[in-house]
Amino acid sequence: MKYICNKCSNVFQADDITMHYSTGTKGVEINAICPSCLEKYRGKRIRETKQKEDENERNKMIRKW
Repeated sequence: MKYICNKCSNVFQADDITMHYSTGTKGVEINAICPSCLEKYRGKRIRETKQKEDENERNKMIRKW
C-alpha cells in the first residue's frame, strides 16, 4: 500500500510513513508523514505543546493588580 505525505506530497510505501493521530476542534486528524518531514513536524508539535503549557501556567498565576 502506498501513502502520500501530507507535508511534501510525495508517495511512499506504508513502511516508510509515520501516521500521527491528533484531536482538535475539527475532530480527529490523521497525518501521514514521511521520514524527511517527520523531524520538522515533531519540532512544531513540541513547540505548540510547550506554548499551551506555558499559557495554562500563566493563567493559573495570581494577579496582584
